[in-house]
Amino acid sequence: MAYRWILLISISLALLACSPANERQLNNYQSRLERVAGIAPERWQPLQVDTLPAARDLLHPLPDLRLDLLDAWASRQCGLDALIAERNSSLGRVQSHSLRLNYELRLLQQLELCLQQNSISASLQQQLTDILHSKRNSIELSFFNMLHAEQTLRQQLHGKTLLLPIASQEALLETQAALRQLNQLQNAITAQDWPAAAAIDIEAALSVLHRFDTLAVLQYSQRYLSGWLSSLNEALLALEPTQFCPNQRSTEQLSILTTVFLKFFAEELQPYFNQHQRHMQALWPELQQLYRHSPLLPLLEQRYAGSAAQLQQEILAHIGWWQQLNAECPAGLTQRN
Repeated sequence: MAYRWILLISISLALLACSPANERQLNNYQSRLERVAGIAPERWQPLQVDTLPAARDLLHPLPDLRLDLLDAWASRQCGLDALIAERNSSLGRVQSHSLRLNYELRLLQQLELCLQQNSISASLQQQLTDILHSKRNSIELSFFNMLHAEQTLRQQLHGKTLLLPIASQEALLETQAALRQLNQLQNAITAQDWPAAAAIDIEAALSVLHRFDTLAVLQYSQRYLSGWLSSLNEALLALEPTQFCPNQRSTEQLSILTTVFLKFFAEELQPYFNQHQRHMQALWPELQQLYRHSPLLPLLEQRYAGSAAQLQQEILAHIGWWQQLNAECPAGLTQRN
């Protein structure tokens, strides 16, 4: 005869839950525990993480090669005239890091096409070859400048002081797709496939990340919940479960306590914790892949994977106390399959 903990709701069952969990519900669960169990958790704060370095400290200077000295043939027949004009325009001089990366990719693509022309002079061919070589060597620096300094990405990495809502599947899937698009961009750059890289719409991917802010909210929400549950656990774990069932007899206090657990934790908060897990399973591998060669990766591991692991540890500690209560008292927190 098998028994199953009601608390250990599977992810598939959590998908069916429709009760949103937010700060009000966290406070509701805590306040009820305080009244029934007689605990007084200490003041707490979200799990602390190391500060990200300033963007300017991570920027790489890029070679600013002059293309306006190329002869008229190159500008007209080789398709470089539009790129030259774009870079020399007032907007071109103040391009964002993402726009500059896209420009460099399109330039690399066009330079290779120009060098395939048989009618260019030897001197022009050498000039274009030198520029192409220099741009190839610096394109990864341009990519990392975008990763480290583009405002939208910086906002996601810094976090946003909001709890993760019971978001629509659209927000999760769109964010995952945007990260995959940026990973495809990095892979195309590594393969020196300039047409494929230039065809990727970087601005569209960044727009999705900005619109949903899922990455920014996820990391802060995990840190918030870790701090909150740690404080609650410290107070709860100081209690002996047997005080709620003298001589293993059921009491009104025990009955109310188990109701608080079943209704306000198992039914409402556990699905919310499962949602964080689903988000991490979908988004962290993509984010980890994107920053795999970045000096920011250890900090991101702390903010995302580290906070997720800490939250899981606190959840298990919380579960442990209720398991002990059920083992030592007639709490009725198991159900028969």
